[in-house]
Amino acid sequence: MAAGPGAASSGHSGGRGSSAALESSMDRRFQGVTNTMESIQGLSSWCIENKKHHSLVVRCWMKWLKKCELLTLLMTSHR
Repeated sequence: MAAGPGAASSGHSGGRGSSAALESSMDRRFQGVTNTMESIQGLSSWCIENKKHHSLVVRCWMKWLKKCELLTLLMTSHR
């Protein structure tokens, strides 16, 4: 957990694979989230634990919000 100069350079060597794994994990979490307190708290805790990857978390969050908005629009237009 040392945040020295070596920590920054080592993050770039496997950054893409790490980002892909993190995004995949985030996608699974968003897909499985429900409106229960436990589910929302679990997702919130995960976001806080991964705050050093805030850009990726926000990008993924926005992707899912847009997906949900689109689904809501599609469902309401068919009524």
